Amino acid sequence: MKYILFFAVLFVQISCDSNSDNYVINQNPNKVLLLKVDYETNTFEGGNETVFPSSTATFTVTNQVIPPADFGNIKLFYSELNTKIFDGDIIWMGNGLIHFPTSFLSANQYNFINTLVPIADPVFENVYNPNNTNYNYPEIFNAIRYLEIVNQYRASNPNATVKLFLYTPGVGDGDPSQWKWIFIIKN
Repeated sequence: MKYILFFAVLFVQISCDSNSDNYVINQNPNKVLLLKVDYETNTFEGGNETVFPSSTATFTVTNQVIPPADFGNIKLFYSELNTKIFDGDIIWMGNGLIHFPTSFLSANQYNFINTLVPIADPVFENVYNPNNTNYNYPEIFNAIRYLEIVNQYRASNPNATVKLFLYTPGVGDGDPSQWKWIFIIKN
């Protein structure tokens, strides 16, 4: 009886040992961060973090655009997971809405830091730039450069490109005060 009790206690201890191969916690879940920056002022306005159940070795963002004859739309997808990460209206002579993500945390929910992670500036990839306009991406990136979460993402994936695009919910006589830079960063 002593031996059965001894082995039962030993089995429970091994099963609960955090160093055991049987006890696995994903230390680095697959996450994508979307951050909004005002087009006219380059002011950070808020963000949304999505955690995905599957990981991928690469991160490709593709777009699906319906040009606004009257009502248009832009959707962005995490291609490797075939998952939507952004969906917003583009309205001719009006102002569309972002439908996905359904909410963004406000800017005051994020912490700023004084010291940056010591890695090189990112390479930028504009995932939707129909007019091939040249923008000063590093200047725009300054709006989010000192966010703690951006530095955490960049430290965990320092070679990743920072993806972005200019979301214009209204075109034609659209109101640039409603336009947003959307940054997409993968950890």
